[in-house]
Amino acid sequence: MVLVALGVMTVVVRAQTPDEVVNGYLNQTGGKDKLSTIKSLRMEGKIKMQSVEIPVTILQEKSGKLKMVTVVNGVEFVQMAYDGKIAWSTNAVTKLPEIMSEEDAYNIQQETDVDFPNPFLDYKSKGYTAEVQGREKVGNVDCIKLKLTKKALKRNKKVEENSMIYYFDAHNFNLLMSRGLINNGPVRGISQEIMYNNFQKVDGMMFPFEMRYRISGQEGQTIIIEKITINPVLDNKVFVFPEGK
Repeated sequence: MVLVALGVMTVVVRAQTPDEVVNGYLNQTGGKDKLSTIKSLRMEGKIKMQSVEIPVTILQEKSGKLKMVTVVNGVEFVQMAYDGKIAWSTNAVTKLPEIMSEEDAYNIQQETDVDFPNPFLDYKSKGYTAEVQGREKVGNVDCIKLKLTKKALKRNKKVEENSMIYYFDAHNFNLLMSRGLINNGPVRGISQEIMYNNFQKVDGMMFPFEMRYRISGQEGQTIIIEKITINPVLDNKVFVFPEGK
């Protein structure tokens, strides 16, 4: 047992190249082959903000289409939707659907078309670059910092670098935290941290069932997933902007 433990430790200490970290993470998540079989996802749960809990459903397809819906006092609000061309959401005041800004649509398209189901899957073929930036503790856990730079995005009419720092447990490559800028919506360009917790296996793949957000250092919402369905059949109509409403 001691020899086995020392062998594992040697591998982890040596694993400092971007590919070693990425491959270690993908392997413990389920493996490239398994992840590549995901064509669509349905996630159901709730958003917790202090003492308030709001039901949420997230739909995603490999084509880049996505939809995030919450229900408040019996009223459905589309927080974000993208049908492959148009990005839209529900106006919180009028409760009517409205098309999101051109910048938001551009940014969503740049990422969703290639990042599903995992931005690290075949990241080089997407034109992404990865760089190990040493070690840093997240809580009491020694983590490997990895910077993933993706396609440039638009923020306030300027083309800017689109990168995220990921923190992987140095002992098992489990993803504990990510840090970067918000890319869409009214708080576009604001710093954000996401803590990933409560990992559970679904069809042989590991998913975080809790994601806790911090915005500019302040505690934000927590998304708690209660059910994940892999490869559900999704009606394309649910993603489309409802013209005429």
